[in-house]
Amino acid sequence: MTKKSKAANSGIDALLGFEFQRNCALYLLLDDYAHISSQEFFLCIEHHDDFLFCYRSDCRSNIEAIHSYQAKKLSGSTWTIDARFAEIIAKMLGVGNDLKNDSAPKCKSYTHKLTFISNTDIKLSFSPKKEEKKNGKEEITHLLNEQNCMSPYNEIPEEIKNKIHEKVRDHCLEASIIYHETELCNLQIQWIDFPRNKNSQKDTLVGLMCRKLPHVSDPSAAVELLLSLFRDVEAVYNQGKIISLLDRTKRIEGNEIKKAINVIETEQKTFKLWRAHSAELSRKFQVPVGIQSSHESRIKDTFELLKDMSNNEHQIIKNFIKQNNYSMSYSGYDDMFHAYVTSIKDKSSINLKDIDIFFAALCAFVEYYGETLK
Repeated sequence: MTKKSKAANSGIDALLGFEFQRNCALYLLLDDYAHISSQEFFLCIEHHDDFLFCYRSDCRSNIEAIHSYQAKKLSGSTWTIDARFAEIIAKMLGVGNDLKNDSAPKCKSYTHKLTFISNTDIKLSFSPKKEEKKNGKEEITHLLNEQNCMSPYNEIPEEIKNKIHEKVRDHCLEASIIYHETELCNLQIQWIDFPRNKNSQKDTLVGLMCRKLPHVSDPSAAVELLLSLFRDVEAVYNQGKIISLLDRTKRIEGNEIKKAINVIETEQKTFKLWRAHSAELSRKFQVPVGIQSSHESRIKDTFELLKDMSNNEHQIIKNFIKQNNYSMSYSGYDDMFHAYVTSIKDKSSINLKDIDIFFAALCAFVEYYGETLK
């Protein structure tokens, strides 16, 4: 079942307000990257909820589980069980019902979680009335902060659960919307150790990238690349205001994320190889000083050309390098790449300058044989 929503096309209009949600999604991804990346998964951005982590069966045909997030920051000091909190929870329960009814194929064992997440302390309290106090009821406070960062709804004290239930029920009655009470069992509330300032959030993401993926040599570039993938998806309008998990334009595939990180690694290895051997390579291929000083841009542009399947000449170079590893035949990179350029020109009709063929061969070589480079 697909769902029409008045807010379905919040993409472009909500970009300014979505920075926290976007950064929060990347934080969660990086924090548990080893586990998440070991599964078949995709992310949805501003689609049903702020963001979704969707996990598929190994055959990729059915969805096994969805972790849906409503990520909110608060200008005040603490979240409490007030009208705003009730409105958010009511919306999340509706999302749970929509996910269950979404027409995307699911496994028989399909489950979903609905997580309210914030970087502000969450104080869930119950204060007994006079009569209740006489009967021995005491005030109860359930805090979510750095000491207790996650609480499934079913593990929250009963009196507080009842208060949440009543507040959400009253909101739904007042707003004339359906109260999807059965979805409460899928609800969980989470505090996240994440700064309020956007620049500090970026610094935290870069630090997390360093810790979780230490092999990525330029964590700042990797974070920015992943955030750009998120921005591209969140800006897409839901077609006809229809929200469906089958809409691939609102997805970031797990393989895209892995590929993005691999691209960063490959580019960095190429920069490093060039810098280490720039003197002899520049002499061999008569690389102008202007290109030497802007080698990073030249290498990035070349990788883009190699990715373009319609660019026949660069595809010829890429395929030749893939099929021919000259690294065991030459003792110097200058002689090896000269041999590549000569062989490619001899075997193919290519209308590129030697310097262009060289840079294409350099990038393709690192892409296919870069795992041996330090």
